[in-house]
Amino acid sequence: MEVTTLGRYQIVSQLGRGAMGTVYRAIDPAIERTVAIKTLNPDLPDENMAEVKERFLREAKSAGRLNHPNVVTVYDVGETGGIAYIAMEFLEGRSLRQVLDSGEPLPLPAIVNIAAQIADALDYAQRYGIVHRDIKPANIMIAPSGLAKLTDFGVAYMPSSSMTQTGTVLGSPKYLSPEQVLGLPVDGRADIFALGVVLFEMLTRKTPFERPDITVFSLMQAICTDPTPRVTTLNREIPSAFDTILTHALGKRPEERYQRAADFAADLRNYKQIALAATDATMMGPRPVDSTLVMRPGTVLPNDPALLPSRPGADDPDMQKHMEKLLLDLETFSTNYDEESRKLEETARIMWAERERAEREANEPPKETETSASRKSALLGLLQDQAKAKTQQPAGPPMESVLALSAKLRQAYSYLTDFVREFNAATPAFAGKLSLPFLGYLPAMTLGGGKVDYRTVKMNDKEVVDHLSLSYVMSSSEKVRVTVNREEARLLKVQLERNEIKFEEKEVTQLFQKVPRVTITAESKMTARVRIRADYEAQAVEFLCQHVGTIGATKFRIAAAKFDEDAVEEFGKRLIGLPNRFTELKLPD
Repeated sequence: MEVTTLGRYQIVSQLGRGAMGTVYRAIDPAIERTVAIKTLNPDLPDENMAEVKERFLREAKSAGRLNHPNVVTVYDVGETGGIAYIAMEFLEGRSLRQVLDSGEPLPLPAIVNIAAQIADALDYAQRYGIVHRDIKPANIMIAPSGLAKLTDFGVAYMPSSSMTQTGTVLGSPKYLSPEQVLGLPVDGRADIFALGVVLFEMLTRKTPFERPDITVFSLMQAICTDPTPRVTTLNREIPSAFDTILTHALGKRPEERYQRAADFAADLRNYKQIALAATDATMMGPRPVDSTLVMRPGTVLPNDPALLPSRPGADDPDMQKHMEKLLLDLETFSTNYDEESRKLEETARIMWAERERAEREANEPPKETETSASRKSALLGLLQDQAKAKTQQPAGPPMESVLALSAKLRQAYSYLTDFVREFNAATPAFAGKLSLPFLGYLPAMTLGGGKVDYRTVKMNDKEVVDHLSLSYVMSSSEKVRVTVNREEARLLKVQLERNEIKFEEKEVTQLFQKVPRVTITAESKMTARVRIRADYEAQAVEFLCQHVGTIGATKFRIAAAKFDEDAVEEFGKRLIGLPNRFTELKLPD
């Protein structure tokens, strides 16, 4: 759909389009001013659109309170025809990303000037409690005069429902702070970390934690654990003061960084004095862990790296625990589906066997005796035993509710039988995206080979449905390949084996490469399974899923009252990757 107007603004041309939004050049006819208008793309997932739109407008209004020479001015916020938009200052010039990609040299004074200006903007935002969350070269505009401006304040946030379930990972991966990687709360110090990464990139033309052929998950691990390289070892012409400045901009913990971006800006502008002081210094006393190193002309600093504040990482127990949890979350993609199914079957079998035995024993006639007195005693004993059995035996669920839920399961079986028949004839493509750590997104898969069945049990001489079972195959002829280090290969193989995905591995050695690498080639084929089990006692239905909508095991539990044809249809949509409301039906955990 071609957009010609948004509110009172007349669209002139499209300037760019990203995953979240589109930017237009427009005219405000009221004052004949050129503006840039950013909109939310209408093709965002339906389940996220309302929340994203609300936050988009709310955060933009917050950013509109910022009036600073190094922050792009927001003029207007609105919504028209279902499209949310922000009208902002139109900037002449290029983004820092374009400057870096052009390969043209950036003189050191220009680097310092750009970074200090953006630090000024961040400090101003900190006063208002506003966090940018996505500091990166693409969001820094450079005017021909050298003026640097920060764009997209507050617009970069996306809700966790659309992200990886291990945490709310926001922003561009290379510029994430450790707390963003670990899904912890963030404040303005996360933006300081990201600006430190940008400064490092301007000085060396690479970000500090990237490596050749690194995967996104290896990068996230490196951000949390690897020490920051010294820029002077990468380029001896860079003054040593930048090693010190970057040490405190890129502290792994927020409390070990600059606490205010203004201090970061001041040290950048005074880097020559810091270098002189560091050259003359020979020793420095320890400073408290939670203090901020505010460097001013004349400050005595060490030039021995061992005397600099420690950088927590692989040797930090707390950070290591965070990383172990993150990797465990990434590694543990599935529970043992078959084992859980066997336990459920065995529990059901024992329960009904015990109930049948109790009923059988209660209904057995008394044994013959020789005297009337003994017969009378036996009769009384039988009545007493039956009364005792009734008081001890737990009352089962009402048969009316049992039979009603069983009828719903039979209806679901009928629906799924029709569904599988059409499913096998159509062999549809899975509409969503499947991914695994290290491997990334898998190729587009087709679905087929569907089978559906059910099992029954007896309750009070009535045959009721115990569970439905459904299976199908997801496959693609295209294989996926990745080269990782040995530890990453070990974790990846565990995931592939648990998810029954076939793979091959081959160790590769490259010239001048110290760490051995492993190439893993995995087939894009897996069997999805579903068991829909009735819990008659609790009047609920449990869905035990393997590779349904996502790789690995998932478990859903919905109330019997909500288990109807609409619920089964929503589940069918989830099965083939279409937007659905199925998760809205589940009971709280």
